[in-house]
Amino acid sequence: MRLINAPRYTRHVTLAEELADRFRERAAGFDETVEFPHRNIEDMRESGYLAMTVPEELGGGGGDLTDMVRAQERLAAGCGSTALVVNMHLSMVGQMARNWRTTGDAKAEKMLRGVVDGSVFLAGATAEPGHSLVRSTGSVATRVPGGYRVTGNKTFGTGSAVMTHMTSMAVDDEHPDGPRVLIFRIPADTPGVRIKAGTWRTSGMRATLSEDIELDDVYVPEEAVFLTFPVGHLDGTLLQTLWGWAMPSFGAVYLGIAVGALEQCVRDVVKRGWQSKAFVQTTLTDCEVLVESARAVLSRAADEVMGNSLWTSMSVQEGMSRVVLAKVVGTQNAVSVVDRVVQIVGSSALRAGSLYDRAQRDVRAGTMHPYSNADACELIAATTLGDSVAPVTPPLRSTLADSAQRELATSG
Repeated sequence: MRLINAPRYTRHVTLAEELADRFRERAAGFDETVEFPHRNIEDMRESGYLAMTVPEELGGGGGDLTDMVRAQERLAAGCGSTALVVNMHLSMVGQMARNWRTTGDAKAEKMLRGVVDGSVFLAGATAEPGHSLVRSTGSVATRVPGGYRVTGNKTFGTGSAVMTHMTSMAVDDEHPDGPRVLIFRIPADTPGVRIKAGTWRTSGMRATLSEDIELDDVYVPEEAVFLTFPVGHLDGTLLQTLWGWAMPSFGAVYLGIAVGALEQCVRDVVKRGWQSKAFVQTTLTDCEVLVESARAVLSRAADEVMGNSLWTSMSVQEGMSRVVLAKVVGTQNAVSVVDRVVQIVGSSALRAGSLYDRAQRDVRAGTMHPYSNADACELIAATTLGDSVAPVTPPLRSTLADSAQRELATSG
């Protein structure tokens, strides 16, 4: 079914649809050659899409997570790899914007204005083999005068091909209060940061070119560290930021890939005159139920993040469980939709380079995308059973001021 949007969401979704129409024509080529979609990034920069989550008073689009979830679904219907690359950037920009609204931080404002003028593109490098996203890391931070020296190896460097700044993490084992995770943001051209070309060899989301990133004795100044918490803890501030923004928007991207395949399937059904086939009708109905169910859960999660209830009305573990559940629903339903679409389309869906072939490969990446659905199931089950999975660190600050401001803007 067509995505219906309230007036405040229309401009972002309309722009996403316009871009998706353009990107759809290029997607197969980028996928086949494993080429990063630089043309798409430039189109998004010129159109203002890269600044969607920058506050309007700083020259941006003024969108929040609820806008982003809707727009990213539509963008991914055109090119999933492009949508995933920009998802990292938009999410981090939105988190920074929310912090700026609350604190007025001058450094954040400067970077947000850089997003608007096109000089800043943010990416993340936190995932590592054998480590659970943002709960553990093998990278080591050694204290030196004025900051730290960091060494480690990161995987899934999505956006590394165009990033100007990267967020990463390491452990300070020598902290006087015990080992602590440090989360920091540094320029991508910092000495010792190396993108390891040729490491991205995968069947899905090929055009993201998410190469491994090596940190070799990288100097991280003290002021670049924007969050620390004890190793092994569930951190409330990460729920407000990385977890809260990333999980629903990841789910939206993978759902959008499935929606794109479903929309093409409907066009093909009409072209073939199969509208009256019972199996087609039943299967398309199943697909619509799956899509609308996922949209509802993802939208609810985004609203709860922006409304603060995930950390004001429930525990940090409950809040984290709730946002990863949204990602699980979005990605699992996406896989189910594409599998059903393929049953309708038949053998032509196996044609290499087709939209269906690409969708089958791409949506499956969503179930493994950190925070993986396997890890998510353990967290959700433990929370349901009332079991604590780890000690908890409460949020550093409230974002209620931001919520109140948004409430006033919406009602006005």
